[in-house]
Amino acid sequence: MIDLIVVGAGPAGLMTAKRAAELGLKVTVIEMKKDITNVKRACSAQFVTDEGYENETVKIEDNKIIFTKNGFHINYTGRLLDIIDNYHHSPNGYKIHLAHPDHRPFAVKFDKGHLLSDLWKDCEKLGVELILDTIANGGKDLGDHVRVDIKSGKNISFILAKKLVVAEGVNAKLTGLFGFNKGRTHYGTPLVFSCIMEGTTGFEPQSWNQFYGSKYHPFAEVMIESAIEGDDAIELTVMGTKDLRPDVLFDRLIKNSPMSHHFTDARVVERRGCSVKSYDSLQKPYNGNVLVIGDSAAHIEVIVQGALMCGYHAANAINDELMGISGFKKYTSWWDDAFDFNRTDPLEFVKLYGSLGMRPKYSDDELDYLFSLVEGKLVNGNFSQFEVPKNVWKAILSHRTQIQFENPILFEKIKNIDELNDEGKLD
Repeated sequence: MIDLIVVGAGPAGLMTAKRAAELGLKVTVIEMKKDITNVKRACSAQFVTDEGYENETVKIEDNKIIFTKNGFHINYTGRLLDIIDNYHHSPNGYKIHLAHPDHRPFAVKFDKGHLLSDLWKDCEKLGVELILDTIANGGKDLGDHVRVDIKSGKNISFILAKKLVVAEGVNAKLTGLFGFNKGRTHYGTPLVFSCIMEGTTGFEPQSWNQFYGSKYHPFAEVMIESAIEGDDAIELTVMGTKDLRPDVLFDRLIKNSPMSHHFTDARVVERRGCSVKSYDSLQKPYNGNVLVIGDSAAHIEVIVQGALMCGYHAANAINDELMGISGFKKYTSWWDDAFDFNRTDPLEFVKLYGSLGMRPKYSDDELDYLFSLVEGKLVNGNFSQFEVPKNVWKAILSHRTQIQFENPILFEKIKNIDELNDEGKLD
């Protein structure tokens, strides 16, 4: 019997396997894809460099991603692209500009497939077994060990191990089969379409852009960011639903919107997509011999650096548990403290993060008015899903008296935005 089964060969799963193997454990990773480096799922691929983000400060140097507070590093030999500016665009082109005053990057984009390749090379050297093209479709915690049922093509079998780490990603199917989704609130399952495009014009290099208003999207923002594939390459992301598909919204966007002229000579070089089940975060991500980590246990994406931190601490927890130490409780304490969504009431987080969607609550004219008040002013730039909405609304509400005088109906809509902050005031 092996020491550990890891389900999922993403950043969280491979980091778990790598660290566990370094600690001397015998590890098998089960992955449904045939090629872990072939990333076709729309997903985040940037390291956040803000000081203290998720209780960590990431440094990148000498082909290494260094986690200065968690105390580990990984090798990465692929491409990198600094992201310096973040622009929020209103329907008629007013902009809110977020950036650090010293123009240091708040994020660094990378090649996720390359990162997974580098991680796997290290795992392979340490003797980790990787079973590809195989689905973990069930199992049972048997008290002193775990059985994981697997299926590859028509072949059905099982693997036994002392412990199991589930790192399957946001849709958390196996997580549910082991009982962890019982009682979790399910907020919905949006569909996401993302593509890499070359030959576009008019988008600033090294930038992220969010476009708001019905001219772009009926209920959400459109995201466009610089891509590592080339100087004129961008990554465009559109959210949709089963009834309003994101690929249809994408076609409308590039053919019939205020930004369509940016795509006159553009070409799509890669398409990605996914559906995303949004659950409450697991406050207790373990039971018996099973530990659930990363996006499988989270309310929103932990993003890649969060996944790597989860994997590192999960492996340490497994090793402790096998030595008779309460490693899972220690992991949970770290998990609860590390991520913003675990330190905030889920409904309050939804309100705060959703406050930047701005549609359909505000009309296009109202968005233009609000954004025009802040245009030309540099707002503190960072990545945090908590701090960005706070900073944007703080900048807008610094004009509270003017808004109340010039647009009293709009003022009634926004006057209680302060309450979205857990301290009651944005400032």
